[in-house]
Amino acid sequence: MTVEVRLKEIRNERGISQNELARRLEMSLANVQKIEYGKAKSIPLDTLDRLCKILQCEVGELLVRVPDDDEGNSELAKSMIIEAQVTNVSTDVSIPSHSKKTKLIEEKGKLKSLIQILSSESAA
Repeated sequence: MTVEVRLKEIRNERGISQNELARRLEMSLANVQKIEYGKAKSIPLDTLDRLCKILQCEVGELLVRVPDDDEGNSELAKSMIIEAQVTNVSTDVSIPSHSKKTKLIEEKGKLKSLIQILSSESAA
């Protein structure tokens, strides 16, 4: 299992340069590039939190689980990849409060799943 970091895509969508992101994160440009290019061995939760605040996104948009070849039929992996692709909906669209609650519950579930996956992977 691989976790893909969609930092470059989201950063470009928000019109933020690597230098600007590094400055706002109070982090070196080299470390931002390591995260963006998938070279970072780990990303601390506080850094993920700051990234999401700056980029105005959810952790589930930033991190996407990509299945290995041997688990290509995993429904969870497929749904997470599809959801990550669909979450680029404009915030200009008015969403009824019931839908907002449903979306928050779904995001919370995805975040718990990602944390469990990352925790089990780091324990292995």
